[in-house]
Amino acid sequence: MATPRLFRRFPALLYPSFRRYWYGSFASVSASNFLYVGQLWLIEEMTGSEINLGVLGAMMAVPGIVMNLIGGVIADRMNKRTLLICTSLCNTVLVGLLTILDVTGIVRVWHVYAIAAAFSFITGIDWPVRASIYPSLVRRQSYLSAVSLNAFVWQSNRMLAPAIGGLILWIGGTSVVFLVCTLGFLVMFFVLLTIPMHDSELSAKTSPWQELRDGVRFILTHPIFRWLTLLTFLGMFFVQSYVQQMSRFTALLGQGEREFGLLLAAGGLGSVIGTIIVGSMRRSRRLGHVMLGGGITSALATFAFAFAASNQLFYLAFTCAVVGALLATFFLINAMTTMQLAVPHHLRGRVMGINTIGFNLVPLGGLFLGLVADRSSLLVAVGVGVAVYCVFAALSLISSSSLRQLGRTTIREVQA
Repeated sequence: MATPRLFRRFPALLYPSFRRYWYGSFASVSASNFLYVGQLWLIEEMTGSEINLGVLGAMMAVPGIVMNLIGGVIADRMNKRTLLICTSLCNTVLVGLLTILDVTGIVRVWHVYAIAAAFSFITGIDWPVRASIYPSLVRRQSYLSAVSLNAFVWQSNRMLAPAIGGLILWIGGTSVVFLVCTLGFLVMFFVLLTIPMHDSELSAKTSPWQELRDGVRFILTHPIFRWLTLLTFLGMFFVQSYVQQMSRFTALLGQGEREFGLLLAAGGLGSVIGTIIVGSMRRSRRLGHVMLGGGITSALATFAFAFAASNQLFYLAFTCAVVGALLATFFLINAMTTMQLAVPHHLRGRVMGINTIGFNLVPLGGLFLGLVADRSSLLVAVGVGVAVYCVFAALSLISSSSLRQLGRTTIREVQA
C-alpha cells in the first residue's frame, strides 16, 4: 500500500485506475525487456555477427516506425483500453510461438527476425496508446507524476530485467526467458480486463490520412515540438542504439551471459536514479540548457563506455553505462512532460505516437553501428554517432529560442 508521503510526491497514485495500470505495466514491460535480452543473445549464439544483430534491430524497428504513425491515429479514434487488451493478447501469442520454436529446437534465424518484426508491428500500435493514455487515467495536474512513474517502470525494468534475464540465460537458456515473457504479457492482459477507464476527447472521424497529416503538420509548425522530436530521434538513433550491440561489447570484454545482463542492467540503474532525481526536482528556469546538457554529456559517457569496452575495462564500462543513462533522463523525461502538457487533447495520440518512433530508432541505429563497425570497429561507430548527435544538440540550443526559453514561463496547451 502506497503511503501518504508517496501520494504527495507522486499524486498520480491517488487514482485507482492508474495505480492498477501502473502495477500491471511492470509485468508487460518486464516481458518486453526479457524478450529483447533473449533475442539479442539467441542471434549472438546463432551467428556472432554485428551485421546480424543490426538486421535484428531493423526487424525490431521498421514495422514499429510505420505503425507508430498509424497507431497514433488509431489511439485518437478508438477506445484505448480495448486497444491495449488486443495488443497484450497478440504479444502473448507471438512470444508463446517463439517459446515453442526454441524449446523444440527448430528455431532458425529467420524465425527470430519474423517474430521480431511482428512484435514491432503490434507495439507500433501499443506504444502510442500508452503514451496518450494519461488523460484517461489522471487529471492534468498529475501528468508529470504519471510520466515520471511510467518512466520509472521502464527504467527500473531496464535495471532489473536484463540482470535477471542474464541469470535466467545462464541457468535455463533462451527458451526459459521467452516463457517468462509470455507469462508477463498474459498478466497485463488480465489486469487490463479489470481496469475501468474513461475515454478522453476523441478526434472527429475524418480521413485517417488527413488526421496523420494534421499530426505531422502540428509538429513541424510548432518549434518546441519540432526540436524536441528531432533531438529525441537523433539521440535514440545515434547514441542509445549502442545497446543493440551490447552482446558484441560483452564479447570484446571477454565476458559471458551474466555480464551481458549486468551491462544492460547498468543502463537501467542509471535511468532509475535519473528518473528519481528528475521527478523530485523543481522546475529549472534554464530547463532547455539542463535538457540539452544532459543529452550531450550522456552521449560523451556512451563514447567512454565504448572506449572502456574496447580496452577490456569491465568496471569502467559498467560505470560509464550507468552515468550515461542517468544523464539521458534529464532530456528524455523533461521532453516527454513538456509535450504532454502542451499537446492539444485531440492530437495527443498522433503527436505522441510520432514521438514514440524514437524508441524504435534504437534497434535501427544498431544496424547503422553494425555497418560502420564491420568496416572499422565498434569504438569508431559509436564515436561517429556521438559526434553527429552532439553537433546537432549544440546547434539546436544556439539556434532555437523556444528551447532556450523553456522553464521561464508556464507550459500551456498549444492551440492547434
